[in-house]
Order: sequence, then structure tokens, then C-alpha cells
Amino acid sequence: MKTKRPILFDLDGTLWDTRAAITESWNNSFEAHGLGRPVTVENLSPLLGKTMDAFRLAYLPDMQEGPGRELMTLIEDKEVEDLSSGCESCVYDGVIETLRTLAKDHWLGIVSNCQCGYIEDFLIASGLDDVIEAHLCYGQTLTSKGQSILRIMKENNLENPCYIGDTFGDQAAAQEAGIDFIWAEYGFGQNVEEKGIKQISDLASDPYFVELLK
Repeated sequence: MKTKRPILFDLDGTLWDTRAAITESWNNSFEAHGLGRPVTVENLSPLLGKTMDAFRLAYLPDMQEGPGRELMTLIEDKEVEDLSSGCESCVYDGVIETLRTLAKDHWLGIVSNCQCGYIEDFLIASGLDDVIEAHLCYGQTLTSKGQSILRIMKENNLENPCYIGDTFGDQAAAQEAGIDFIWAEYGFGQNVEEKGIKQISDLASDPYFVELLK
């Protein structure tokens, strides 16, 4: 029986880093549609954690909304396909071991602003599908991350969960859902909280966070 606080995780920058793989996949798709190779790790990074409309506006600013969304859907689907064929190296060191340790006493879930299929790619790469008990993404809910957190809480009867993420957007989502937030300071965000975990294993080994997650 899981006796300690439920834990919800963000994905990009918290559990893995797929920026290089996404850059390659998206550039191949853009190039196939005669749009060159506009994506770099540098211009992709600030967009991670945002919805797909933010990506569309960044990379297809001159394309009408309808065709732009259609093209982005094709690009996203190809990304999911490409990542499913192997992105084990994208998973941060310590994630697999730490989540398996936490799962002994904590209910674990994932909430991300990604498209459908992307969390499943992470589960394939990490082999953690047996310890992640539920997950939700923007592609399923089409709502803010905070509302997605509230939905997964309601659907799974979660009491007093904690959300772990790396950006101000993740912090805001936790605030919207009215739950505690832990900053993954090794991720993509900067100066989000005064204190954060320096590595994922801190969740199971640092006395401060172990106590917080009781």
C-alpha cells in the first residue's frame, strides 16, 4: 500500500532531455515540406513546456492557423514515431532508479504539456510503465497544465500530491492546482525557487525533500 504523498512529475527537463532528438526530427520534417531546417536546440529550449500552438507561432509565423496546425500535427506525429525507436540516452541519470525507489511508497504520475504519444515514448525509453500509475498530456485535455493536474487528481482520488518540474510554468501550474511544488533546478528553468533538487535522487535521499514528501 502506498502510504506517502502522491508525486506528479513534469517530463521535459525533469525526467529527460530530448532536445537534440526533437531538433533532428523536426528539421527533417520541415525540410521535407520545403521549409528548411529552422530548429536549433537554442531556439527550441525556451518553448519546451509550452503548448504546441507556441511552437507553431515560433516556427510557422507566416502560415495561416489552420494549415499551420495541420502541419504541426504531422511534425508532432513524426516526432513521436522517431522517439519511440529509441531515446534511452535522453533519460536523465538516476531517474529510473529513483522512481523505482519512490514507487515503493508513493503513487507516481506524469502531467505534461506535450502531444499524445510523447509520454508513452518516455515510458518505452525508461521502462517505467510499471511504476507510473497514470499520466495526462495537453493533447488529451487541451487545457492548462494546472487544470490537467486537477483532472488527474480527481480521476485518481489523489490527496495532497506534490508536483515536480523545472520551469516557472510548472510552478504556476502547481499554484493553479493548489498543490506544493518542488523545483528540479538541474532542468531548463533558472531561479524558479530558492531551493530545489540538484539531482533527481535528492527526492529519495535528501532529508529535506524526504520529509516534505512524507
